[in-house]
Amino acid sequence: MTALDCDAGGLIQELAALGWDATQDGVPDVRLLIAADAGALPRHLREEWPTLCLATVGAEAESALLRAGAHMVLPLYTAATAVAVALSALARLTAPGDQALRVGDLVLHVDRRVAWCRGRPLALAPLDFDLLLLLAERPGQVVPAAELRARLWPDATDSAGRLTAHIHSLRCALGPAVPLHTRGHQGYVLGTPAPKR
Repeated sequence: MTALDCDAGGLIQELAALGWDATQDGVPDVRLLIAADAGALPRHLREEWPTLCLATVGAEAESALLRAGAHMVLPLYTAATAVAVALSALARLTAPGDQALRVGDLVLHVDRRVAWCRGRPLALAPLDFDLLLLLAERPGQVVPAAELRARLWPDATDSAGRLTAHIHSLRCALGPAVPLHTRGHQGYVLGTPAPKR
């Protein structure tokens, strides 16, 4: 745990009472960064540890922290019990060798089959996760609809309606945070489309 510009002694004691060992020695299961000024946190983020940030943030600062590598962002004065729940969730999500794909504010934990957007888990059906993973493997690129149908429903001949329904479901889950574009009859693009050459 790292407290940058505020006193976190009370929170440390409350987390310890809830069973969390707040030590700075050894390799952490999860990392907790605390700062009143969210701008102080990005330089302390490291990909090798799942990280929860507590800071005074608006939507823009929260997005900036998530893009910089934070896994979750909560308001600075979140109750210790809620912080403990968030730390537990992050600890469960990150197993050794867990592959994570990032597309903007979206993080997919491939091995755990969990997707997070702006620090919040997405409720996805298994096929929705599979579709999202196929799109996230090529962010900003058109993934042909025929290829998606062949990968998701290899034996079906009438899968166009199914794909459309799952695309709609993904758009509802992602909201405006991660755009999912339709490219005519070509296919779909997750995230910001790559510039044309």
